[in-house]
Amino acid sequence: MTVKELMTEPVVTVDENMLAVDIARVMQEHDIGAVVVVDESGQLRGIVTESDFTGIGRSVPFSVALAPIVFGARAATIAELERIYARARQLRAREIMSDKVQTAEESEDIGAVVQRMLTRKLRHVPVVRNGKPVGMLARHDILKLVAAPSR
Repeated sequence: MTVKELMTEPVVTVDENMLAVDIARVMQEHDIGAVVVVDESGQLRGIVTESDFTGIGRSVPFSVALAPIVFGARAATIAELERIYARARQLRAREIMSDKVQTAEESEDIGAVVQRMLTRKLRHVPVVRNGKPVGMLARHDILKLVAAPSR
């Protein structure tokens, strides 16, 4: 089975100059966990995932507590977190995206891509053709392997 048989298409893309607030709205409207960032010619430039908005928990120095790191800033209090999100509304896709994106080709074997997703802890893999996104393979899409009728 190939990636093309499982990927979701069309892929939702955003311009690299789109504001974070608008990216969040696009993700909510489409009920998706990631968008692909493209330049004016449609070439893949990066990916923005819901993790970029929710942040990651990091240890607070000299403590067992975790503080979220959101948009590169540590938030030890609710007030700090609110200030970070207020400032983040003005960030552009190019400022928050991950630019080291693991991609897949439509013709790749799904097993190889799933293995890559698992070993690299990826939730979303953009599918590209000539550097332009044509689909998205998410962990959710892998459920299709189980739900598909037997051959």
